[in-house]
Amino acid sequence: MDSTIETETFENRNGELLFVITHVPNHVAQKDAVILLLSPGVKMRVAPHRLYNKMADEFVNEGYIVARFDFSGLGDSEGEIEEDLLADFYNTVQFGRYVKDTVDAMDWAERKYGKNKFILAGLCGGAITGLLTGQADERVEALLSLNIPVILDGSNQDKTKYLTEGQLDRLKKNYLKRLFNVNSWLRFLTFKSDYKLLLKSLIRKNKKSDNDKQQDNSADSNLNPLFEPAFMYWIEKSKNMLLIFSGSDRLTWEYNEKFAIPNQDKLAAINGRFEVRVVDEANHIFSYKSWYEEMMKLSLQWLKNDYKLG
Repeated sequence: MDSTIETETFENRNGELLFVITHVPNHVAQKDAVILLLSPGVKMRVAPHRLYNKMADEFVNEGYIVARFDFSGLGDSEGEIEEDLLADFYNTVQFGRYVKDTVDAMDWAERKYGKNKFILAGLCGGAITGLLTGQADERVEALLSLNIPVILDGSNQDKTKYLTEGQLDRLKKNYLKRLFNVNSWLRFLTFKSDYKLLLKSLIRKNKKSDNDKQQDNSADSNLNPLFEPAFMYWIEKSKNMLLIFSGSDRLTWEYNEKFAIPNQDKLAAINGRFEVRVVDEANHIFSYKSWYEEMMKLSLQWLKNDYKLG
């Protein structure tokens, strides 16, 4: 890695100072676009397992200026988080809480580096923030999405009500594995088990067919109502998207069962510029080295071969 690391603050539209770390390539020709790594949530500009630090090092080697900043109320930035429960905070992120901060970050980067093209990248909450920002600002050219959520969190959500078939299959297998586990039976007999979840996973009606799932996008759903309009806007504007999912992450099942399958005819008809890739067996944060390396291989290949900007 041959780059200069700069730290500073910039002011958002609310007058709050947001802390940013920028990686600037030294001896590599700079690309035309800046990559913004958007906070996944409370893990801030670093992300779990220092994921964003590692990604920034690899992107800067390709000639990209990379900025990692803390949203309002997170990390070293000014501002406050008023929600008492994490689920409620994530709900606000899924509804675009940090879109304006991201636009303000692009304004700052354009002033400082003279570049007005941006690739937004992020894990989970950072991915949905990037998707929604691309609908709001034409300077966004592409999205590198890691495990984007398509549902809404919230303390008022019944988590058992909207479980996907994939989640129920996984739960059933786990419960069956514990049949001969003494501690599991102790939990069951002392009323510490989630009986509602247990019954739902073990006593199920026949699995839904794909045709049934296509009819399943009813009003009684925890699907984020902002997701599909934003996704289709990107397609309409021919913006580039790479959606990488983890094979062992519930967000993968939720994307497939709540969005991709119900919209499969519509998506099949699109000659759009989006790709979906899955890193088999990976967890939500790509914590194993092999998972991280596969994710970065897909990301760098997309930047070099499929995404032509810069």
